[in-house]
Amino acid sequence: MRIVAVLLLIIFCFGSNSCQKELSINDIDSNIVKPVTGSFKAKIDGIQFIADKLTGVTRALNTISIVGQSNDGQLIVLRVADSGVHVYTLDINSSVNAGAYSKDNDFAYTTNQGNTSAESFGTLSITSIDAVNKTMSGTCSITVYRQTDSTQKIITEGVFDKIAYTTTPIPPANSSDTFKVKVDGVDFPVYSILGTSVFNKISISASDQAVSKTVGLSFPDDIAPGVYTFTLFGPDYIGQYNVGTSFLIASSGTLTILQHNTTTKRISGTFDFPAEEILGTNMAQLTEGYFSVIYQ
Repeated sequence: MRIVAVLLLIIFCFGSNSCQKELSINDIDSNIVKPVTGSFKAKIDGIQFIADKLTGVTRALNTISIVGQSNDGQLIVLRVADSGVHVYTLDINSSVNAGAYSKDNDFAYTTNQGNTSAESFGTLSITSIDAVNKTMSGTCSITVYRQTDSTQKIITEGVFDKIAYTTTPIPPANSSDTFKVKVDGVDFPVYSILGTSVFNKISISASDQAVSKTVGLSFPDDIAPGVYTFTLFGPDYIGQYNVGTSFLIASSGTLTILQHNTTTKRISGTFDFPAEEILGTNMAQLTEGYFSVIYQ
């Protein structure tokens, strides 16, 4: 599968090889979402990009993940198999080394959606890793492609300098949050739970401890109690299931919001949906889903 949806802006599967032939911007590790440290700049189609909202790096589970986000909603994500200080190639044939770009939580452009090396490719050079101060520096240049509309974004002159990194894998779920679901009749082994509100969307996600499986939901942040329908590619109500090297999204199904307290930011509901690869053959049935989560 090469079509990539930006479903959940912040999710836990970024440390795993959870996407085959794509990198989803959903795959940002929650541990790297911090205030701006160091600097991250680039040019996107010749226009200056500055990561003035957040920067972050995680180095865990044999993966290096780098993210920079601007206040105007632009997001650059880079992920590579950890070889330390190294020049990494990002191309259409790589399921691990990949880069992605999105704006306002829209569908992502990536280095491995293209059909040819002219459509999507790139280079990430990690030039310095300071293990004492735990910072990382480097450069990047990528051309990213989006199959939904056959368009490109060219990202050049990317420079990140002394961004703080963490080596801590995902944290366990907060005792006040609950997330349950069955996948093909088997209880999903929830370890971490995350709720976020970004770009007018609430995203709820749960991951197993190995970050090899992730379930996620995304819906408008003004959602009221009621019953809603998942549709392929949303854009309003989206379900997602990542497992191993398969990335599956809801083609139908229902989301029922039971409670949404915008003051305490507590939201609860139930869900069920069939999930499938767009161009693949893998499928899964998610049933008896329930969540009660405080989002940030």
